[in-house]
Amino acid sequence: MSDQMTATTPKKPRVIVGFVCERSIPIQEMIDAQRALTDDPETKIIILPCSGMVKPTQMELALANGADATFVCGCAINDCHYRTGNLMIRERLEGTRNPKLRKNTDKRKVGMFFFTMKDKRPFLDALAEFKATTENL
Repeated sequence: MSDQMTATTPKKPRVIVGFVCERSIPIQEMIDAQRALTDDPETKIIILPCSGMVKPTQMELALANGADATFVCGCAINDCHYRTGNLMIRERLEGTRNPKLRKNTDKRKVGMFFFTMKDKRPFLDALAEFKATTENL
């Protein structure tokens, strides 16, 4: 009888793409040279001046190009540097403002967070929870 080797397929690393307002959390000190979170290298960050600049199609494109999940992080609600950018993206992702996510987008893979510069740990905790909920999708 010949020896059979069982090949185990290594688990594919997850990729999470985050669109982060530069004034929401201390993101510059949280990323490495490749724009990955130092506390979570699976999470790649795109920094923007305001979360209101994010269009749902950008998040859909991240998913279509292989991201396992995507999120936006803006300033705390009612504390946006640009007045209403965080409200705009929240309404877009909730589907009450155009442009909206397409109907065929798996909304479970799209997250949104709103924090202040003092909220590094709460942001990382919320991200970990979001990742856990998207793990088996």
